[in-house]
Amino acid sequence: MNVVRILLLLLFALGCQPAFGQGSAGKTARRWAGLRGPVRKVKVESTYLKREDGRVIESERVFHEEWVYDRAGDLVIQKTQIMFGDPAPCRYQYRYDDKGREAERYCSDDKGEKVMERYIYVEDRYGNWVKRVASAPDGDTFRQQSMLYRTITYFEPRKHPSHPRRRSRAPA
Repeated sequence: MNVVRILLLLLFALGCQPAFGQGSAGKTARRWAGLRGPVRKVKVESTYLKREDGRVIESERVFHEEWVYDRAGDLVIQKTQIMFGDPAPCRYQYRYDDKGREAERYCSDDKGEKVMERYIYVEDRYGNWVKRVASAPDGDTFRQQSMLYRTITYFEPRKHPSHPRRRSRAPA
């Protein structure tokens, strides 16, 4: 009877493993976020462009959120600043580029679709985007409107401890 209980418990535990484990095929939170390389921390900040004394200048950066990952790629800390803005007059939808990033934000309602923003990305050496430039419609063209910055901190490569060399004995 104990053997049957142990087998049932083992089968139950194995059957529930996806619910308790990391999930889909070993994909870490870092990979789910679309990040590449040994990312340790991501901080997201934004700016906007404004006119001052006849010049277009970039505002100070405003903190949005921060994610901290452990070496295994699991999310361990998430800080978010709640941002208030204008209520959306329509339902926003997104078109994505070949890397799965937002390329356009558009408004769709009963009158049709209107592109609200287009995005261009600057990447770091790992291929993670570190700057996103948003452009808004301005007549027949688009004008840069705001920037979103991600400061990504990477884990340093692990240094392997030096092993003491084994001394070999010379044949006597």
